[in-house]
Amino acid sequence: MPIKTLVGVAVAIGVAGAGMTSVAVVSPAAPARLVVLDLPLPLDPAADVPTVDQLLGVLNALQDPGVPFANKSYLVEGGISPVEARIADVRMKQAVARGEVPLTASLANIHAAGANSATVDVTISGPKVAPTTRNITFVDQGGWKITHASALALLQEAGGS
Repeated sequence: MPIKTLVGVAVAIGVAGAGMTSVAVVSPAAPARLVVLDLPLPLDPAADVPTVDQLLGVLNALQDPGVPFANKSYLVEGGISPVEARIADVRMKQAVARGEVPLTASLANIHAAGANSATVDVTISGPKVAPTTRNITFVDQGGWKITHASALALLQEAGGS
């Protein structure tokens, strides 16, 4: 038992023996503690945007002809349905056969587009694909992913109709 508790008990017993009906034992106040939280203050919009390398990583992984689209679901918000994966695989094989890949992407104007999302101007070009720029949206869901609508737009742009 801590010494303060023992003294308090002894005083209470001694006072009770002397006929007192109540005793207040006051202990010294606990010292104030400074608590520091690791929170960004104020929120920095630049912290909410992905890096060029993060976005290029997503785009390059999507265009890897050696990986079936069924295994690329983690790169797309909401995933890729089995039907979409089959269509994308056929288009990728056709693009490879026609010599249209690999594609090159250049990025410009990365901006926060709300909570956990960012937009970027992506210019796609390739051996037989004229440079085309689209505004693409990415979302942060435990890692940056391309939105489903943006993935479909790029697939149509890069892989033909």
